[in-house]
Amino acid sequence: MEDQSSLVRRLLRRSISEEKLDLAIKDYIDDKISMGAAAEFAGVSIWQMIDVLKSRNIGLKYKLSEAQLEIENMLKKYGIPDQ
Repeated sequence: MEDQSSLVRRLLRRSISEEKLDLAIKDYIDDKISMGAAAEFAGVSIWQMIDVLKSRNIGLKYKLSEAQLEIENMLKKYGIPDQ
C-alpha cells in the first residue's frame, strides 16, 4: 500500500501534467503555438498530442512544415541519413 506522502506527490505530478497539457491545448487552439510546440510544452510526443486532441474532438491544424520538421527530427534521432 502506498503511503500518504507518496500518494500526494503522485497526484500533484499528475495534476501538473494535466494542467500543462490543458494549457498547451488552449494555446494550440488559439493559434499561439504549433502542435509540435504544444506537445513539447506538455511533455508528450506529437503522436500522443494528436491522440489527445482526437479524444477531445479538437481538429488538427498540422502544417506541412511541421510534418517535415518532425520527420527530420525522427531521422536525426535514429541516425538515418536525410535523403
